[in-house]
Amino acid sequence: MGKFMADLHIHSTLSPCGSLEMSPKKIVQKAKEIGLNLISITDHNSIANSAVTQKLSYENGIEYLFGMEVQTEEEIHVLTYFDNYSDLYEVWNIVYERLPDIKNNPDYFGDQVIVDEDENITGYEDKLLINSSKISFKELFNVVIERNGILIPAHIDRETFSVISQLGFIPQDIDIKFVEISYSKEKEDFLKYYPDYIKYVFISFSDAHFLDDIGRVFSIFEYKNEKIDSLTKIFNKENKISIIRRFEC
Repeated sequence: MGKFMADLHIHSTLSPCGSLEMSPKKIVQKAKEIGLNLISITDHNSIANSAVTQKLSYENGIEYLFGMEVQTEEEIHVLTYFDNYSDLYEVWNIVYERLPDIKNNPDYFGDQVIVDEDENITGYEDKLLINSSKISFKELFNVVIERNGILIPAHIDRETFSVISQLGFIPQDIDIKFVEISYSKEKEDFLKYYPDYIKYVFISFSDAHFLDDIGRVFSIFEYKNEKIDSLTKIFNKENKISIIRRFEC
């Protein structure tokens, strides 16, 4: 039996909402400190800090899943995950090309910083990353699935930027199996208002923007085989999945 203690929704210095303390190096150090063994950087519409985080993760005995949080044209936040960087890059390229050509205002939104493994600043993203890409929720799903990725609606309980807040429902013509609930929300409380959604598998991650947020809630994936050849395969209804809150939010 294999087990991953996973926090797969973490923002680095590249996300304008992420603290400048959220370098790949410090993220990996914090994950190791609290005992996580699988993480993912899911910056908004961007991936420039992903490869270095993977390298540092492996050097510290932590598995890494390539990820990105996309904001669709409906203003829905969606988590996407891939086994390799090339698939992630292809999806990012589509998303980024359709992102409005509006420059970031660092004084208002914060810097969008690209850093290396030693925390040296190697560049800045000029395009404002928190805008919506001109890609629909359904098209994004198809683009991700075509590249063997996983698509998960993010924080579906929230009043903004969730699939429910924007559409009023989870589309039934899209094969969604997993949904993320916010770190501060209990699945049982959510299902009181949306009982039909019990058919989905609920997961929860920290959505960390600061170091101390990492692992405040994480999901444990228990799978049958000791070795797993594809990290995206942990998203399987046959695996036992538990949501753990490290401390009260």
